[in-house]
Amino acid sequence: MRFILTAVLSLSILGCSGNYSFNTNVDKENFENYVPAADVTVYQAEDIDPLNAEYIGIVEGVSCQEKTNQAPPQEVDARNDLRAQAASIGANAVTVQQCYPIKDPAACIAMMSCFGKAYKI
Repeated sequence: MRFILTAVLSLSILGCSGNYSFNTNVDKENFENYVPAADVTVYQAEDIDPLNAEYIGIVEGVSCQEKTNQAPPQEVDARNDLRAQAASIGANAVTVQQCYPIKDPAACIAMMSCFGKAYKI
């Protein structure tokens, strides 16, 4: 009886070990673009001066609602896009200057924009 139970369990496990694929919404071509924003730290403007940071430039992040069935634009998404833009120009720190909704955006139903300064520490 013990042998039959072991054989049935073994065959059941082997039956589940097929060739399965894994699907994700992460784009293989742009994988490097997903992570760099995590390497960019957001600082308050008064906290960046003592760090002797090198100013790189102004960056903008946006959150766009393209379709009515999508979520409205969020400031957190615009700030994350701002960090991604900073990473794309070699920055590892930003200060967020201002976030505000864009009235009557051309390509979106609604849009949120954040501007900031990018730095290299």
